Amino acid sequence: MKNIGIITTSRIFAQSFSLIVKERPELEFRLFLLLDPHQALLDAEIMKIDAAVIDITDNASKHFEDILRFCGELRKILPGCHILLLVSQEDSEDCKMAAEAVKTKKADDYVFYDASLDYLLAKLAAF
Repeated sequence: MKNIGIITTSRIFAQSFSLIVKERPELEFRLFLLLDPHQALLDAEIMKIDAAVIDITDNASKHFEDILRFCGELRKILPGCHILLLVSQEDSEDCKMAAEAVKTKKADDYVFYDASLDYLLAKLAAF
């Protein structure tokens, strides 16, 4: 069983994703919704997540340093945790930021927000 943390402030996205994962038990994912960004690091550590999907679609480029700091802290707390950023392909600055996060090894990969759910689930399964 793989522990997956969904780190987002979008309750609708988190709940929808959770329902989809529950309908696919063959994935063997245990999903944790980490909806409070101020508590997400502590929750991730307690839940011992194996992978984090971090939703950075809310003006990520304006919070670039905060996101990189969060990813760095997550790596310190859970060195084996894979970090997948969820990015809007409509915002070129966010895309650049996500690519930079991967390049500097702060994140493992990124997926566009409007990618298919099957693609996102495949990425998580591959970690």
